[in-house]
Amino acid sequence: MNRKLKIYNTVFVLVLFFVVKNAVFYHWAGGFTPQPDNKMEFAELPADFETRDSLPDGGVVYTGQPMISYELNVKSWSRSDHKTLLSTAAGQTYQVNMEKIKVSLPASKVDTNFPMAIIIVSVVVSVIVFVWILWMVIVLLIKIRKGEVFVTKVSKYLEITGFLLSFLYLFQYAVSYFYTQYMIEHIQLADHSIIFKNECNSMYILTGLALLIISQIILMGKDLKEEQELTI
Repeated sequence: MNRKLKIYNTVFVLVLFFVVKNAVFYHWAGGFTPQPDNKMEFAELPADFETRDSLPDGGVVYTGQPMISYELNVKSWSRSDHKTLLSTAAGQTYQVNMEKIKVSLPASKVDTNFPMAIIIVSVVVSVIVFVWILWMVIVLLIKIRKGEVFVTKVSKYLEITGFLLSFLYLFQYAVSYFYTQYMIEHIQLADHSIIFKNECNSMYILTGLALLIISQIILMGKDLKEEQELTI
């Protein structure tokens, strides 16, 4: 077994352990310290969220203001008064736990575009990597169609594709983490903490590492084939 294959196998096992562990312990809590005057309730939107104009016939026209929205993973606090959010309908009562929410703020009150910049950069980089991976796959299929399986170029293309998939996972993980940390520092929610939850597709890095391993197996197959041809 060559050195690269040993390294890729070791990393694959470690990542697989991380993915399984992450599926069980999936979030880190964070956020501000609960304050007694914080509250979450149903209420009319303030004027900077929505304007209301009266019509001559007594009707009212509601006009929403431009908004900036953020999706967040949250975890509810354990309240000292043991109160919880309940929903009762058709004679059935359910406990409601919010885990993913969307918060909106009037665009006029947003003093930075940093979160949106993070999202845009993430999308652009992801698209570039996906296009690169697609090109690698097309080249690989052409090589395999020609019967060029145990060759150095095929191994190299597989290795590059594996690195790209692994990079895509790590990049999206880093973007998600720093995005969440920024929100934790700048947004406070009543009765809830913003948390980091890894929602990246773990198949990216597992498939990427599998391709890295296969690339080295192909090289070993190529060397074995050459040895057999020399023996004959």
